[in-house]
This record gives sequence, C-alpha cells and structure tokens, in this order.
Amino acid sequence: MAVALLLFAIPGLGLLNSCAQVRKATYPKDFIYLDKKQVKSQMAMFGFYMRQLDSILLDETAVSSEQQAQIVSLLNKIRDGASSLGSGNVTTNHLVIDDHIDEFISDVNTALRNASADPPNYFALGKLSGSCVGCHKYR
Repeated sequence: MAVALLLFAIPGLGLLNSCAQVRKATYPKDFIYLDKKQVKSQMAMFGFYMRQLDSILLDETAVSSEQQAQIVSLLNKIRDGASSLGSGNVTTNHLVIDDHIDEFISDVNTALRNASADPPNYFALGKLSGSCVGCHKYR
C-alpha cells in the first residue's frame, strides 16, 4: 500500500511544480498572480490594523505623540501591504483589486501625510475605512 501511495504522490508533486512553472511562462512580466490565501491573509491584516487604529482614536483624550507614531506605523504597514497586491500598471488575476488598489493606496498616502503633519489631522482615516467598505460591498 505504501508503494502505491508513493507511485501517486511523486508524480502529483511533479505536476504541482510544473503548473507553477507554466503560470510563470504564460503570464506577462507585469502580471501578478495573487493566490487566494495571500489575498485573504493580507485583507485580514488590513482589518487588524484598522481595528488598532480605531482603538487608538476611540480614546476621547487627545492623541499623544506616542499614539501618533503608532498611527503612522500602522498606516505604513497598510500601504506596504496594499502595494504588495499590485498598483500602477500592474495587472493581477483579481479584477476587483485591480479596479480599486490605486485609489486605496492614494487614500492611505493621504491619511499618512495628514497623520504625520504637525499638528496631525486624522480625518482622512475615516475615508480610508470607507475605502475598505467601498470595495467590500461586492463581497
């Protein structure tokens, strides 16, 4: 029985590897293949970061300089994560991301500039949250 399992497992592994190689050869160089797991993981991180931002800003006292630094750090993480999903003239296998990622990154950059300002302005964080909802209305 172990021999039969090996006879099917080894060719199966080879087939999986060859599928990945075919994908690399058949898509254009500016195409990013987004694995479903990668997208779900990144979206979960965005949600986690947004909840952290909300918890910082829910405090009714003024935002401290330490909290401001946390906000800026979280926004940088969101921007980096969004950029990993594609932007600019890059095409992916996820059409909804293709249609909205540049606008989302622009919203993140606006929130980042405003949060880094002296004095900081956190109004753009609300638009950023709305940007998430705008895309996820399709879900």
